[in-house]
Amino acid sequence: MIRAKALLRREGSNDSVTHLELFFDLVFVFAVSQLSHHLLEHPTWTGAAETLVLLVAVYLVWTYTTWVATLLDTAKLELHWLLLLIMLVSLFMNASIGAAFGDFGWLFVEGYLLIQVGRGAWMLTTGLDGTLQSHFVRTLGWQCVSAPLWIAGVFFDPELKLVFWGAGALLDLTGHLLAHRVPGVRTEGTHVPLAGERIFERFGLFYLIALGEGILTTGTAIAANLEGPLILLTGTVALAGSVAIWWCYFYRLERETLDRLASAADHFRPGVVAGNTLMVLLAALILVAVGDELAISRPLEHPDVATVLILYGGPALFLAGQAVFIQRVLGRVPGSRLVGVGVLVVLAAVSFLLPAFVAAIGAALPLVGVAITDALVHRQSRPPNARQDGPAAV
Repeated sequence: MIRAKALLRREGSNDSVTHLELFFDLVFVFAVSQLSHHLLEHPTWTGAAETLVLLVAVYLVWTYTTWVATLLDTAKLELHWLLLLIMLVSLFMNASIGAAFGDFGWLFVEGYLLIQVGRGAWMLTTGLDGTLQSHFVRTLGWQCVSAPLWIAGVFFDPELKLVFWGAGALLDLTGHLLAHRVPGVRTEGTHVPLAGERIFERFGLFYLIALGEGILTTGTAIAANLEGPLILLTGTVALAGSVAIWWCYFYRLERETLDRLASAADHFRPGVVAGNTLMVLLAALILVAVGDELAISRPLEHPDVATVLILYGGPALFLAGQAVFIQRVLGRVPGSRLVGVGVLVVLAAVSFLLPAFVAAIGAALPLVGVAITDALVHRQSRPPNARQDGPAAV
């Protein structure tokens, strides 16, 4: 127990996110880029399914490591070595994403299981209290059940590999969503010493740098198509959509969430909702980045079904994810997000008749509309003597 007390973050501590943690995140921003390129190269239902399976694995590695770094004191040398070692293994795992359904599936699975099982086993040696010990025992048990599916998939062709890995990812995600419950064992979030504000800061920063990767993808696409007659228009539309996505979270939603969290006794369950929402938002950002690149590179072509689903699916998934989060955590009906999703569905239905650049404009407009609505609602609800407010600081 002495070691546990030395490694656990002090109760009530909300220390700022460290530079090492942000450095660690860069490996996973690289993974987001790899996933975007995989979907761009395979814009089919099978390619989308492969991308989703890989995203689940990447996200679970990042989020479980982030939870550990939030529970434990990141000033301790043991945590430095843990993060750096996971960073090393993750670098090779994420580098193999493009070839995971080819010749290097073994490398992706080896990295994934080594991190998930190894980190969980290490946590059980730290002498945690009963609640945390039970949590990590259950987590490790669920991971050991899914591991044979991941391992078996390595030995099959891409079609069967997708079946086995899909089952493994579904099992891991189900365990995550159920907080790794097992029959006869009760879970109690109020007993988990989680620094709520810190975990939300962690999620927000990762979301921001993942959004920055989308900007990088857009910039690369612009640089490759500078001679295009509509490059100024398509590039501006892509950036406008990204700015709207940033605005929809950082203008007021983050501050409202932190204010609500300050009065909540249980920081564990809101943190779980935030983490699950982040995975949805990452999937949305991948779709948005791929859609922007398709519109920039082929602006005058009429989009096929895959392009329309990517162009409109990203913004719709983003707004839907935020809608669920707002309802679950803030307890209010997110009308603007629901209207935005409805408008996207209607516009998607007619986009097959339009050039890709017009379809891209249609996909970005609801995002911009929601961002403007948020700003107007905030201004109307602000007391007359309140100072001018802007996007919340990160």
